Amino acid sequence: MALKTKDGELKGDIAFYCRVLHVSRQGFYQYLANKGCPWKYQPLADAMKEILTEDECNDTYGRIRM
Repeated sequence: MALKTKDGELKGDIAFYCRVLHVSRQGFYQYLANKGCPWKYQPLADAMKEILTEDECNDTYGRIRM
C-alpha cells in the first residue's frame, strides 16, 4: 500500500496501485499536482446554490434552466 511518510513523500509501488485502480501513472501524478488547486467551476456552483436557496419553488430547476 502506498503510504505517506512524515515528510509528505509517498512510499510504495505506485505502478501496482495504479494498475489495481485502473488509473494511469500520468493521471495519478497529475491529480497530485492539481490537488490543492481550486475547482474552476466553484464560482458557478456557488451561484447555482444561491439561486436554489432564494426561493422554495426553485427546487424544480435543473442545470439547463439555471
